[in-house]
Amino acid sequence: MERITIDADGDLSVLDHGGTGPLVVCVHGLEGSAYNWNLIGPDLAEDHRVVAPDLSGFGHSLPLERGATVEANTRVVAEVIEHFGGPATLIGNSMGGLISMQVALHHPDLVRAMVLIDPAAPVTNWLTVRPHAAARLSTPLLPWLGSRIVDLYRSRLSVDASIHESLNFVAADADALDPRVWQDAREMTELRRTRDYSTDVLVEAVNSIAPYVLRKPRFAKMLHRITQPTLIVHGTEDALIQIQTAHWIARQRPDWTAAFFEGVGHVPMLEAPDRLVTVIRTWEDALPATQ
Repeated sequence: MERITIDADGDLSVLDHGGTGPLVVCVHGLEGSAYNWNLIGPDLAEDHRVVAPDLSGFGHSLPLERGATVEANTRVVAEVIEHFGGPATLIGNSMGGLISMQVALHHPDLVRAMVLIDPAAPVTNWLTVRPHAAARLSTPLLPWLGSRIVDLYRSRLSVDASIHESLNFVAADADALDPRVWQDAREMTELRRTRDYSTDVLVEAVNSIAPYVLRKPRFAKMLHRITQPTLIVHGTEDALIQIQTAHWIARQRPDWTAAFFEGVGHVPMLEAPDRLVTVIRTWEDALPATQ
């Protein structure tokens, strides 16, 4: 694995897992980074070319002039594919799943297929939304006040407390995660604390996600316009994106393949990497040869 910098109307940090074969571009979620794919990248690189960008304003990438919205990072991912020679299979988690769908919709020639892992999507049942999840997502939406609340909350947590809070939120059993996940989380948490723009990036990204996930008809219309073969993977214990939402997506697109991981939370690539790679390979093997 090598960290490189490419031009995407500005310097963009990319982890290159190497490999030869069809291009795979892995797209992380909100407050994630390219490190989110470190447990599956090497395995996929056995027969793919695998790269994972740090999106604009996240990880080691500074904010690009175009910003850190879903729309801005949609263009970033398209430029990553163009740089490495697409078309690509996109593997996107959470916000990265939404961005992947936007790339597939607006740059269809660049996307061969998609794997959507617990993608950002509309709430199916507001009565069952967990309070912690609701607060985490809604606070950055508050005009002027949201960023200040986020800054205040972050300032009161030590690095260790922040890491434990974050991993326990996204994983069903954070204690069972590979030690490398904890190491990567520490590096990213410490780096984020040196970036005075990190809260602004978070707020900008969350506000750009909201129109997609708060307007179910708009999201359904987007789903039905996507033409690429797609695998959706979802953890049954996801505290952020409800399992009911994944079932709703599967009903909207019965031609897509759906895999539900029992006892897994929001980040199957960190919680069940071996199983995820197996599911992806099995799905790929079943695709028509032209894909």
